[in-house]
Amino acid sequence: MPLVQLKDRNQLFDYFQQNIQLHLYSLGDLDDFYWSKSTCYGIQNDHSVDKVVMLYRGEELPVLLALSDPGRLDKEYIQQLIPLLPTEFYAHLSPGVEEGFLNKFSITDFGGHYKMELQDRSQIKSVNTEHTCLLTEKDREEIQALYQESYPGNSFDPRMLLTGKFYGYRKNGHLLSIGGIHVFSPVYRVAALGNITTHPEYRNQGLGRAVSAKLCLSLLENVDIIGLNVKQDNLPAINLYNSLGFTISAEYGEFSLKNQL
Repeated sequence: MPLVQLKDRNQLFDYFQQNIQLHLYSLGDLDDFYWSKSTCYGIQNDHSVDKVVMLYRGEELPVLLALSDPGRLDKEYIQQLIPLLPTEFYAHLSPGVEEGFLNKFSITDFGGHYKMELQDRSQIKSVNTEHTCLLTEKDREEIQALYQESYPGNSFDPRMLLTGKFYGYRKNGHLLSIGGIHVFSPVYRVAALGNITTHPEYRNQGLGRAVSAKLCLSLLENVDIIGLNVKQDNLPAINLYNSLGFTISAEYGEFSLKNQL
């Protein structure tokens, strides 16, 4: 069956919730806050959809989320998908899916990544979050300065401050650590942590742990599932998230692709 653009959010919700850990970002992007920047492609059946991928245009480069169980997004599927995609984009791909793009695109591989999900909520409740604080639009300049210092090239979108789900750690009036979200949907009851960093001179002091715990506690007032993405070789981050009750739920790769023609 040919690939088509899919617009029925109820059908997309039914599809994504079959594997929430794998599709948490796509599920969250069904929310009104993100939906206008999201395009889904897949196979339309009589009353359902299948083999769905999402193209999100909220970043500088469009981001393709092509995640599935092994072997489902095969080379034949990718060849149908390619004409629907921009000439240059970033991609989150399940293992092996990148092979379908090799004949048409030059590919830069940014390595293997894990998806992690908060499973043991007792851990975050034991963290001291006394010095954390909610961050808003008025803190934007200070936030961007911290990212420039400690996390250059990150994907911070100032619009996300409007969600009310960014927290910081201050000491002597200075913002030293920050944690926020990539996805937050009270409607679909999911959230994904993102843009978490601590000033280089204050790392390994528990600041990122405090900020992340406070953020999770706040998110759990509105959502049921919290996830995140982390690079497989980022052992300090993985250890931090493990200590907060997160466990690995899936593997995928991140790539940038540019049409060779």
